[in-house]
Amino acid sequence: MVVFNRVRIWYQNEIEQLKPLVRDAYQRIYRYQLERTSLLELQMREAIAQTTPILEIFMEHIPHYKSSYIKVLARQEQLAASDLILCFDRAVYELHLYASLGKEIGKYANEAPWSKELRTLLNERQEIEPANNSNAEEELFLASGKVASSGHAEGIATVILHKDELVNVRNGDILVTEMTTPDFIEVAPLIAGLVTDRGGIVCHAAILAREFNIPCIVGCGNATEAVKSGQKIRIDAVSGIVMGCANE
Repeated sequence: MVVFNRVRIWYQNEIEQLKPLVRDAYQRIYRYQLERTSLLELQMREAIAQTTPILEIFMEHIPHYKSSYIKVLARQEQLAASDLILCFDRAVYELHLYASLGKEIGKYANEAPWSKELRTLLNERQEIEPANNSNAEEELFLASGKVASSGHAEGIATVILHKDELVNVRNGDILVTEMTTPDFIEVAPLIAGLVTDRGGIVCHAAILAREFNIPCIVGCGNATEAVKSGQKIRIDAVSGIVMGCANE
């Protein structure tokens, strides 16, 4: 325990350095995804490059095959902007995963500097933001949240609570889930819309949706309870409202 606490202290400076860099990188990604200009891409790449040396320090505390996402960031000039975005988000996701699982991951929990400060930093982009429900039509209203990728979609809802259920997703479905993980990339080309219980504008679901141009509402809180699989729904990813179709 003494060694564990020392490791946490040793990494405190790195965690403090990482905080503003990760926040800035995600904001740069968000701005680029909205406009996709050459200047914004350059700024995004520079912001991600600033995080890479510090992320590399934590590589030894996650499994080798998981740390490869961090390694690739050092060769970002070989990556298209879309691939860089997804790779960076996957690298942070893996660091977040091992910071969150604690005792469940054996030696990685015992040897790693998963301090409260680091977990808090990595949790930031998954926070729910308050939603404004004032425009909802009461008889059709199901849920509301934050618009992550604008647009409109109508289709059959598929509620996914575990990645093993992704095989149930069909072309044109609106996927409703608590929060996406990198496993959801395989069904992204199929879905017409995406709704999540958790998340903010730079969460994994938001980034994924903007890369695939999918209308997306995040941070609904109770969408997986309010929406039923097989139900026909409509999402207004301009005002942030999820509604059941009138004839359902």
